[in-house]
Amino acid sequence: MKFAHISDLHLGKKLKEASLEEDQRHILKEIVRISDEEKVDGILIAGDIFDDGNTFTNEASVMLDNFLTDLMEKGIAVFMISGNHDSMDKLNFGSRIMRKSGLYISGTFSGKADKFSLSKNDQTVDVYLLPFIKPIHVKRAYPEEKIDSYEDAIRCVLAHSEPSENKKIIVSHQTVFSGSMFPELSDSERMFIGGSESINSSVYDGFDYVALGHIHSPMNMGSDTVRYCGAPLKYALSRKERDKSVTIVDIEDDVKVTAIPLKPLRDVRVLRGPIDKLIEEGKKDPNREDYIGVLLEGQAMNPMERLREVFPNVLAMSYVQTGDTSATLIEDMDLDKLDADEEFEKYFESKTGEKMTESQKKLIHDLFEANGVVL
Repeated sequence: MKFAHISDLHLGKKLKEASLEEDQRHILKEIVRISDEEKVDGILIAGDIFDDGNTFTNEASVMLDNFLTDLMEKGIAVFMISGNHDSMDKLNFGSRIMRKSGLYISGTFSGKADKFSLSKNDQTVDVYLLPFIKPIHVKRAYPEEKIDSYEDAIRCVLAHSEPSENKKIIVSHQTVFSGSMFPELSDSERMFIGGSESINSSVYDGFDYVALGHIHSPMNMGSDTVRYCGAPLKYALSRKERDKSVTIVDIEDDVKVTAIPLKPLRDVRVLRGPIDKLIEEGKKDPNREDYIGVLLEGQAMNPMERLREVFPNVLAMSYVQTGDTSATLIEDMDLDKLDADEEFEKYFESKTGEKMTESQKKLIHDLFEANGVVL
């Protein structure tokens, strides 16, 4: 039996001021096409369906409706959970009725991982759906259990879930690590890696495949059967964003995992150089309608206006010093590794193209200190 694994659709999301509605409609059609061509029996959607589940737009709702309808019309069963960005109650609405059509949704936490079975020929695969949970959710369901961490919470839930003698998959939306390996964050994500939210992948031992959501870059966690499939689009102007794919999971006696590349309507790129060179190269660039961030070397008059004549979707620009290989867009900075002084120095340089003087650094430091900023 074969499954497609996707997550973190973030329908309704914007990239800075740019609407991604057209891009998201395109990529959803690509996912349907790949799922159909690969002849998958089911698709696993591991959370964060909407970018903001409480204020999602009508357009985002229509996109999801069209996407799910297209999949089910092709006979593809859908297994979907809520993520931390979703409204659990809204996503769960009508879920029991929808099961009759092959749409299985676990939006709200029921006290266990909901189990659904999919059969084909002589094979049955049990799919467990576990929406994003916090320890407090599990404590309410099992007040007698000792639950001090996210890992305790997941172990408790799985211990109380219905057992299976078939091949089994779990769909989960949590921060998972393996040994000393932690997920690599893209710049469209902000969370505390290595802290209390982190769960050892051994929690899921016994499952034949672990379909993870929550991390936007595709990566395995200790095994190719414990996998983050990543978001289907790049959601940050960053040089660290990886190319996207659909994960295909073929479950027979063994489990075979492959990735099928996704081709976006527009890519997300960061360009660097002096303005005249960028404009000249842009005139010959067949993909100049991509979403662009610019690291501009040297000064220029009206740089955004001039750049947008060639690259209509330039969304951000920072001045950088020629030869400074550490220069980044504000969106590309790893802020968790900077203190307040360093953050401001980076910001100052990106906006002025100049480094702060020692007197300027001291002035800002004193202002931070006087106003209680953590340094």
